[in-house]
Amino acid sequence: MPTAAGSSLRLHVVTDDETLARDDFLRVAATVVEAGANLLALHVRGPHTSGRRIHEIARQLVANVETSGGTLLVNDRVDVAMAIGSIGVHLGRRSLPPGVVRDLLRPGLPIGVSCHSPESAHLLAGNVRASPSHPGAPGRGMPWLADMVAAADATPVAAIGGVRLSDVPDVRNAGATGVAVLRGIWKSPDPAAAVVEYIEGLNAGNERNEERK
Repeated sequence: MPTAAGSSLRLHVVTDDETLARDDFLRVAATVVEAGANLLALHVRGPHTSGRRIHEIARQLVANVETSGGTLLVNDRVDVAMAIGSIGVHLGRRSLPPGVVRDLLRPGLPIGVSCHSPESAHLLAGNVRASPSHPGAPGRGMPWLADMVAAADATPVAAIGGVRLSDVPDVRNAGATGVAVLRGIWKSPDPAAAVVEYIEGLNAGNERNEERK
């Protein structure tokens, strides 16, 4: 099974079309990437944004991500990942199969997959809560997330779908290694500070686990 990123990743910051259209997006994204460093993956996702624009944005962010040590992925746009050559891709249920994409990308580049049932568990599991990004899809809750983590075995799982900062302890207790966030970062008055808060909350659980050993 192709893996999207190592278990060290804690925070997956996802964009949408509205976020990508912001005049200050590239500037703010640079601060987000710097704040998250090697614990952050930035997902450039814009279902209605042109491939040309996605390529332009991702190409300009490559240097920031390489400097910070983080991970950059484009969602669904395998063509953009291939054109840039040095970034990964995150796949949804309507995307090409991971095995096909693995053959298209350079060896070693990250591939992520969204999962909605234990049989396909891999990396991002949701929706944990109801989310405007998926209207009409109810939140499945923390017990469901725990089932997904168990089914994923050793594969790192991050919770996605309306995850708030206050949900982080419950996400940790369900066994997930991280969270994926959109509004909790981009709607914050200080996105970089929000990144730090999410990561500190997630790392707190890891520190307590180490103390118990």
